[in-house]
Amino acid sequence: MKTTSPKSIEILKHRLASDLEERKWQFKALELKYLEAGQHLRSLNQLMWQVPSMVIAITGGLWYGATTVDELQARTVVLSFAAVFSVLTVVIIWRLRQLIQMHIDRQRLFAPDDEQGPRGKYVVIGCWTAALFGSAIVSTLGACNPSHLSKQQEPPKEAKCCVSQIEVVTNPVQPPMCPVQHSAKKQPTAASKPCAK
Repeated sequence: MKTTSPKSIEILKHRLASDLEERKWQFKALELKYLEAGQHLRSLNQLMWQVPSMVIAITGGLWYGATTVDELQARTVVLSFAAVFSVLTVVIIWRLRQLIQMHIDRQRLFAPDDEQGPRGKYVVIGCWTAALFGSAIVSTLGACNPSHLSKQQEPPKEAKCCVSQIEVVTNPVQPPMCPVQHSAKKQPTAASKPCAK
């Protein structure tokens, strides 16, 4: 039997420890990549839900503002901007979905399985796209026909009774339970109008 020297045993131990340490760092690097991809995926998913709902709220505000503007040209500009804004948001959310898919693919590299994943991966993005295109279509129709989108404002109504006179009381007392009617007729002043009957 061949004997090994203590020096060769030490060299072998050092080499094995070095190999083990290298493998640990490789696994640690893979673990960090996996965790980072998960964090990016969660933040992108949050953006996927926030961006379209924020855009729809802004578009609703633009629509309301367009109905309160009296000038037709300004109303057309606001509604055209809302339409372009909605269409550009569709492009943004599809780009977000591509980035999300990229991170999903990275995650699958760490845990490959035989399943392809759930069907209907693009249901949410399809619903947001339909809502935003609907918003863009309504905005475009409003921009083409701005006169149909005005709020009907009623003319101010005349006051039904005259302006009452203010009496200054220097010593306030408990108000009476029922209103007291004075028998003397008050003289109208320049600021008051006669009552319409």
